[in-house]
Amino acid sequence: MPQTTIYVAPRLAGTPPAVATSDLARLFGRSAALAGVSISVEMGRTIALLGPNGAGKTTLLRIVATSIRPSFGTLAVDGIDALRHPDLVRGRVAYLSHASGHYDDLTAAENVVFAAQMLGWGPSEALAVAADALDEVGLTAVAGDRVRTFSAGMRKRLSLARLLVTRPSLLLLDEPHAALDEDGMALVDRLIGRWHEAGITLLVASHQAERVTSRADGALRLDGGLVVDVSGSGVRAELPSAPWTPVPATTGLDR
Repeated sequence: MPQTTIYVAPRLAGTPPAVATSDLARLFGRSAALAGVSISVEMGRTIALLGPNGAGKTTLLRIVATSIRPSFGTLAVDGIDALRHPDLVRGRVAYLSHASGHYDDLTAAENVVFAAQMLGWGPSEALAVAADALDEVGLTAVAGDRVRTFSAGMRKRLSLARLLVTRPSLLLLDEPHAALDEDGMALVDRLIGRWHEAGITLLVASHQAERVTSRADGALRLDGGLVVDVSGSGVRAELPSAPWTPVPATTGLDR
């Protein structure tokens, strides 16, 4: 099976961290899904996010993807203040979330072509890159089928195809192996390796700890909304030494 081309956003001048947070927190009512996370991730590194359900992994990814705002703290992506300039950050980040975001009444091919065109590909280019992406994830035979007929595993493969037409510098993967059979999980492993070789920074949240850490440069373990352990290379974190005290975000934006 031919491999699709991996597209990468151009590097910014200098070498800022791919992700840098300070006292990053997110409150839901009286509960803190994140309770003061300060990390720095080097560009081009693959970092595993580990921890039990409710540890804060998904919340951290959603904040970095700018899909939700933090309640407190600061965030920079590739040196860009993500709270002041979320649109600039969104142009550099691709996010695989639990929600597929597919259009059920469109075919698999139409979903990927539409995603490619929204990202700036011309009509003929979008058709070409979509066909390559669907082939890579094993969906060519069902490219003309409507997504409402797809199983959970096929939907995950379609999400991966959509990622293949993006041009990110930072890739956020939330449980990328979920809903896949062994062949599908091996596909994810191959793609993670190719994205890493292309110099894309990856944050990968997964319960498949051994599978992800064996392919990662470093790992962060979260529990109770805090980083409780850091290992490997390419990532630094402040571990809690005292109860967390909220530090207001410095941008002045509504939260």
